[in-house]
Amino acid sequence: MSIVKPPSFEELVKTYGSPKKAILHLIEAGFSPEQIEWKMDIPYYRIRLHMEDIEPKTSMPFSKIVEVYERLAIIRGKKGKETELAKFFQNPDLALEIKARFALGALTQESLKIGPGLIERSISLAAGAPISEVKKLLIDYGEHGEVAYLLKKPSDSELTVDEVYEAINLLPKMKGIRERELYVSSLLRVGTPTEAKYIVRLLLGDLKLGYYTRTVIMAAARAYEVPPELIENACAILGITEGITLASGGMLKLSEVKMRPGQFITPQLAHLYEPDKVVYPARAEYKLDGSRLQIHKWGTHILLYSRRGVEKSKTLPEIVESAEKFDAQSCIVDSEVIAVDDAGNPLPFQTLLERTVPRELTPEELEGRKEKVKVTIKAFDILFLNGQKLVDLPLSIRRKYLLEVVPAEYIVEGIDCQNEVELMRFYEEALKKKLEGIVVKNLNSPYEIGQRTYTWFKLKPERDTIDCTIVKALYGKGKRVGLYSSFLLAVRDPSEKKLYTIGKVSNLPEETMGSLKTIIENTKISEDDESVFVKPSIVVEVTYQEIQETDEYTSGFALRVPKIVRFRMDKTVDEIDSVEKLKKLHELQYDRYEVRTI
Repeated sequence: MSIVKPPSFEELVKTYGSPKKAILHLIEAGFSPEQIEWKMDIPYYRIRLHMEDIEPKTSMPFSKIVEVYERLAIIRGKKGKETELAKFFQNPDLALEIKARFALGALTQESLKIGPGLIERSISLAAGAPISEVKKLLIDYGEHGEVAYLLKKPSDSELTVDEVYEAINLLPKMKGIRERELYVSSLLRVGTPTEAKYIVRLLLGDLKLGYYTRTVIMAAARAYEVPPELIENACAILGITEGITLASGGMLKLSEVKMRPGQFITPQLAHLYEPDKVVYPARAEYKLDGSRLQIHKWGTHILLYSRRGVEKSKTLPEIVESAEKFDAQSCIVDSEVIAVDDAGNPLPFQTLLERTVPRELTPEELEGRKEKVKVTIKAFDILFLNGQKLVDLPLSIRRKYLLEVVPAEYIVEGIDCQNEVELMRFYEEALKKKLEGIVVKNLNSPYEIGQRTYTWFKLKPERDTIDCTIVKALYGKGKRVGLYSSFLLAVRDPSEKKLYTIGKVSNLPEETMGSLKTIIENTKISEDDESVFVKPSIVVEVTYQEIQETDEYTSGFALRVPKIVRFRMDKTVDEIDSVEKLKKLHELQYDRYEVRTI
């Protein structure tokens, strides 16, 4: 009996007319992308691009951008970097938006859901090196891009600019950790060592080239011979990339960009409270458990924007009615929409979700939800009034305009505090009223569009606690040499009988670290250059400020600023909290808005 040899990929391309059609044929035949990569030696990321019907448009080699990055790396002065970037902007082979995104090191506005852990595993896969070697080099060199460069085997440059751009833009659609590892590692494998270095840095959002956003704006202004102030204005209103992209239209196009109702403004955000950075007198206002809402009014037109820029006037018609009472011909007001009971008392955020999710409702469904969940607004800032931009004015002046425009019932409650004692007293009042906390603001500060600034702070208590176990202890450094100073935590999945990591806790008292050292030594399973793996036996109750989605830990979540409340000697590892509880706590958090620092 003769053996039929399966067709090669080249033969399939001949039969079906193109690589894309050949790959789609294999998918329809029941092969997974992973199997196609293994059998046909086609990079995983290219298979996924074809499956999404994405065809890179240009053949410009990615190595050309890497050459620009390498020149920027050796130029010391800000002016020299600006000149190099201006030359890059004058390259006619690429669209300005793509040039701007590569210059800024941010190829997409969406979260890539890529953490250091995933990058390390991807480098290991791409280079065929053990993860221990990746971690060892990371300790020596301190930067993931350099580790990729050192471990990546030499190869010819195949990547194009559009290929890298489209590949990274597709990443947010990847849901599983494993598929993202395959995807990133295949991209690194195709690139040269230097290309791999900068792909890693693009994925982690830090090119490490020693310049800031303003340098990119100045370079674009030089390249297109327009005043940088006009680009800065456009960036403030439209966003960084969008503002720079308009530079090619010249002064006329940039001059058309003005703050006006109907044009969503990226909101200012607050940092976590840092007492030493508060300037007194300070404005303190209740932090409500709702969703950010930007209200735009001009004449009889009213639009409502969520903090992500989603228009919500059809979802929240009673807020439109409230905005009709604003005493202004035109205005942009920053506020929070909250759910309230019949007495007007705030209700939890999850109650508000019944009004805002899903966005598309039939008239009957909307009426039913309006009856069930009442909503109102609490305004705290005004950005625009009757044709005048107010964002550059200090908060103290903006508040006067706000009080003239918005009825008192829709203004968030707050006070001006002269010192920390008054601030803490107001904070305690907020907690007694079962509110989320307070927001503290500098009265002399402008409204900084799209920025998370140290002129606004959010002060709130830690959230629910989680019972978890220690699975790894990291060696201390500096003053803590000889102790274990950081501990990797995990929760369980009862159905799979597995543990999933959720973050690291540190900053324990030396006495506690000393006590833990004995337990760690007695339960040690294995060790590497930076840590000791232990048999799960220690149960701790941990509080935190927020739960974030991440690939850095195997649960898919990370506790932000975790702190050990107490050791649970009364509990065993079989009684710690589950991944399911972590997911629910994440879902019930206040509406978050991720801002990427460029």
